[in-house]
Amino acid sequence: YFAANERRFIVESEPAEICKYFRREHNRGFLFKVYYLDTKITLETFHALTDGTGALHFLKSIVYQYYKLRGFKINHEGKILGELPYSKKESEDNFVSNYDKDKRRNLKEVKAYHFEGEKFAHHWNLLVKAKIDSKALISLVKEKYQCTITQYVSALLAYSVFKETNDFVGHKKPFKIFIPVNLRPYFDSITLRNFSLYIKTSYPDEVTSWTFEEMLELTKEQFRDQLDKEKLHGQISSLVGFEKNPVIRALPLILKTIAFKVGYNILGASISSSSISNLGIVDLPSGLKSKIKDADFVNAGYGIAMTLISIHNKTNILLSSPLKDLSIMNHMISHLVKEGLDVTIDTNYKEVYDEIL
Repeated sequence: YFAANERRFIVESEPAEICKYFRREHNRGFLFKVYYLDTKITLETFHALTDGTGALHFLKSIVYQYYKLRGFKINHEGKILGELPYSKKESEDNFVSNYDKDKRRNLKEVKAYHFEGEKFAHHWNLLVKAKIDSKALISLVKEKYQCTITQYVSALLAYSVFKETNDFVGHKKPFKIFIPVNLRPYFDSITLRNFSLYIKTSYPDEVTSWTFEEMLELTKEQFRDQLDKEKLHGQISSLVGFEKNPVIRALPLILKTIAFKVGYNILGASISSSSISNLGIVDLPSGLKSKIKDADFVNAGYGIAMTLISIHNKTNILLSSPLKDLSIMNHMISHLVKEGLDVTIDTNYKEVYDEIL
């Protein structure tokens, strides 16, 4: 599945649909696509191949190579991995290398609340982008709430769900947000393969009078509890232990595929309501930074997926959903405006206008 692919790669014109599903056998065996549209270069990849950090390194190398081919001479300043000597550590599977059978722990989870409502046809996803001044956002979360940006938007998403849905309270399932953690700093890793795990924030459905501040305090408490190296190590070992199970390894491929789909339903989709991923600041060489107008980071799936990325002193918050109901997104943006932030909105709403109506 992860074997080197020597086939010629084809760059394609970008389709209107974001995060459009593709089968690797229809993509010359590659697990990623590179698109172009006017002055935009887009990379889309399967999460199994890499995580957000690895994908960003790859995209930066692609863009840098594009300018080299056009004849520009730009000092990479050590910030473009494609221009640096290759290290075997960049392709290591650090899940396997950090496996410790004695650290395995029970990963059983209760099922999570899932959004209900009419969805767009053909797996279409609506995208809403909110651009905010980074300094103003950081000042708000640090001075008013003493928290991080990721903690703040996690609580905001949960609070918006509480305020805008009529089926969450008493649903008998908690609203759970899965938040990927870049494991490289915890385990001294430079791999470009997927090396992230999820922590989660969970909000019980039996509480009937949440305030935003209460949800934020619960969020901060859960972050403190779960961002612990030993607990993360236990998660790694448990997940790899499933892969190393001799029964699973002995199964034919068709049965193995079924087994991993069952595992995904147990440890993935059924136990998560939404996801939030913050890729942080895009670090570019000075000669390349002036040529880049903006950067987006988009995820798609069930419910509402939120992603964040910062560039040129602006933070882009992107919300995607297959659902036609915009009330939760609208509540989040209205809350940001009420906090005194200047918010610039962009969306693919026009592309799905007929679908929405």
